[in-house]
Amino acid sequence: MRSLRLFSLAIAVVAATLAAAPALCAENRAAVSPETLEVARELFTISFDHSATELNAQAVDLAWPSIESSLRARNPDLDADKLAGLRREFERIRLQKLRDLMKDGPAVYARHLSREDMVEITRFYRTPAGTRLLQAVPGILAEIFAMALPAMPALMNDTNEEFVKLARDRGLIR
Repeated sequence: MRSLRLFSLAIAVVAATLAAAPALCAENRAAVSPETLEVARELFTISFDHSATELNAQAVDLAWPSIESSLRARNPDLDADKLAGLRREFERIRLQKLRDLMKDGPAVYARHLSREDMVEITRFYRTPAGTRLLQAVPGILAEIFAMALPAMPALMNDTNEEFVKLARDRGLIR
């Protein structure tokens, strides 16, 4: 019974967070001018395309060995050139799907950043330091996610336990 109450409380916290998300997004949905959206597209292209291409290549590097193994098992005579071509096609298809998924990304930028900020950020990304940052971001993100993702279940559990204890200490739950 205690675990059911704790689970219910945890679900309520998650539900409240998710319920707030549309309101937060709606708050930022002010009309965006076509000019601002164009600047957002330029910034998104610079920032997303390079990172997406790099992250996609890393994901393909991880996925390809099992795909290749499966293909070789079904087609023992598959030569290296055909495999290389198939890998390029897999990478292209995956990247296109990712781009399609993120097609509304510029509008998100435009809702959260001013036109002037986006112009300034775009200008920075075109500097040598900005270019180096764009090149480094996929590796940085990969390392951060590799560090953070395995710890997330414990973090969520610890957070929920600490919050339940706090609520119990304040007499809000038994």
